Amino acid sequence: MKNVLFICLMLLCTVTFAQTSGPKIGSVRGKILDKETQEYIPYATIAIQNQSKEIITGGITNDQGEFSIKSIPTGNYTLKVQFIGYEEYQKEIVISKDNKAVTLETISIQEDAQQLEEVEVIAERSTIEQKIDRKVINVGKDLVSAGATAGEIMNNIPSVNVDQQTNEISLRGNSNVRVLIDGKPINIDPSQLLQQIPSASIKQVELITNPSAKYNPEGMSGIINIVLHKNSRMGFNGSINQGLTFGITPKYNGSLDLNYRVGKVNVYGNYGFNTGRQANEGYINSNETGFENRQNFDFGNDNTSHLVKTGIDFYLNDHNTISFCTTQNLFYGDGTGVTDVNFL
Repeated sequence: MKNVLFICLMLLCTVTFAQTSGPKIGSVRGKILDKETQEYIPYATIAIQNQSKEIITGGITNDQGEFSIKSIPTGNYTLKVQFIGYEEYQKEIVISKDNKAVTLETISIQEDAQQLEEVEVIAERSTIEQKIDRKVINVGKDLVSAGATAGEIMNNIPSVNVDQQTNEISLRGNSNVRVLIDGKPINIDPSQLLQQIPSASIKQVELITNPSAKYNPEGMSGIINIVLHKNSRMGFNGSINQGLTFGITPKYNGSLDLNYRVGKVNVYGNYGFNTGRQANEGYINSNETGFENRQNFDFGNDNTSHLVKTGIDFYLNDHNTISFCTTQNLFYGDGTGVTDVNFL
């Protein structure tokens, strides 16, 4: 008796489920076209949803934009068509015993008017250009991240070396180097200048190893020309860069670059700064007979630099431009040094 009752309950559950979901006797087919070009759209997504917004079944269009979905239970459904970059299309359909196979008219969908026309991806990296009289290093984000100041990134440029203690710069092993800013001479010692220019304010570094007569190159190993940023793109443009380097102590650097260009006039400005403490410590053991000693030294420098460049350009034609600009630099430095000499 118990077995008969169990079988009856199982049959009742089966019949109830079948009546709820309905027999899977229906199908729907159709084609998807681009509304403007009238071309078939392959691989568009087709979804069949019930009244509870649940997806019952679905499929995709083939290479000819056709789709055919079978084994759909009887009931009322919403057919949705989706494709990247196009507006969503919806249509109500009914699957019943009298309407098992639904054949839709050709469905035309149109592009989404809010989609982006194009996406431009720009990757910045340092590159080296070899020209007739100079080597040009375009400073990218990878080189800026190597240090907070111009002196620190110079050590990452081939054939250039900056002494870590004295900040003296040399080109191909020769310290007789002239440093220019935007092609103009400076009245600041290069060893100090390289610590005052934030790395984020540098656009290019030009190495002129065989300078012409206009630079009075007699007795010089070469010229290093540091080109600072000057934006000249159309409209209003701006960028902010920030960086942090950490050795024994942290060092911060950053820059703000703005410009506004309309017609033949361009107004621009660039502000850069760096601040941080440079620390050096160590010891020297002397074993000279009668003068044995140990020297412990500890040096620290707190430097803060602000660099501002502003100007205006008048573009007469494609080959001639009149420019007025100024570069201002504010530098503050404070240093301490302690040396202990212990005679053994």
